[in-house]
Amino acid sequence: MFSKLVARGARAGLQGLSGTCSASRALSVLPRSQQMYSKLDFRTSSLLSCNNLSMYGGNSTRALSSTATQTPFNAKPSSLEIPDDSPDLADLPMHQKLLLRFAGYNSKDSQITRGTEKLYNEIVAQSTNDEIFKALKLENNFRGQFSVTALHIWLSLARLRSEGAVGKQMSQKLYDDWWEDVQKRVRDEGVRVRVSKWLKELEEYFYGSCVAYDAALKEEPGELVDALWRNVYGAEGDKAGAVACAKYLRRELASISLTDGTAVLNGNIRFTRDY
Repeated sequence: MFSKLVARGARAGLQGLSGTCSASRALSVLPRSQQMYSKLDFRTSSLLSCNNLSMYGGNSTRALSSTATQTPFNAKPSSLEIPDDSPDLADLPMHQKLLLRFAGYNSKDSQITRGTEKLYNEIVAQSTNDEIFKALKLENNFRGQFSVTALHIWLSLARLRSEGAVGKQMSQKLYDDWWEDVQKRVRDEGVRVRVSKWLKELEEYFYGSCVAYDAALKEEPGELVDALWRNVYGAEGDKAGAVACAKYLRRELASISLTDGTAVLNGNIRFTRDY
C-alpha cells in the first residue's frame, strides 16, 4: 500500500522534475490517512492561502524585507550537536532512582518521547525565528511557518532513516507530535469550517513535497531550487528565496549527517543560525 502511495505522490508532486523517486527513498513513516497525494500543488491548499492566520502566534501578515545586510547561510557544514542538558540522575537518592525506574523513565519508549520532544522544540524554535523568514524572503504567516516547519521535519526524518528501528520509531513519533500540534493550532486560530478537508490538503502537501525534495537531491542542483519554488513559494515571484532556501537546506542536511546519532535521538541538536 505504501509503495503505491509513493508512486502516486511522485506522479503528482514531481511536476517538472526529470527524475523519479523510489519507495526506498520515500518517507519511512506512514501517513495517518491512507488516502493521500490527490492534489499536491501548493496553491490548491485553501488553508495555506489564508494570510490572516499565524501558526505559532505573532503578527500573521508581517511583510518581510527582501534586502539583507549580509548574505545568509555561509557557515560551513558542521555537527549540530549541543551538550546534553538532561538532569544527572547519578547523584539522586536510591529511592528516587527506583521510583524513576519503576515509572519507566529509562525505557526505550520514554527515551524516544523525551528525545522527540526536544527535537521538535528545536524545530519550532528555528521555524519561528523572524530572521530566518527574512533570509528566506518569506512572510511570517501560517503559510510561511507551516512550510519552514515542514522543511525541518523533512530533513530530520531524512537523518533518522539511518538510525535503524529506533530512528523509524522516533520518525513516527515526531510526525505524529507535529501533526497533533498543527491540528491544535489550526483550531486555536478559530478555523471551524471544513477543518478536515484543509488538514488533509496540508498533509497531502507535506508528503508530496517530501517526495519532490528527495527526488530533486538526486538531480542537478537547480532541481531542488525548482521544487522549493513550487512547494514553499507557490511558484510566485522570482527564485531568489528558493535559491537561499536550497543553500540552507543542503548545508543543514550535511550538518545533521555529521551529527552523532545519539545526539539526534536524544534531541540534543541546534540548527545553524547564521542568518
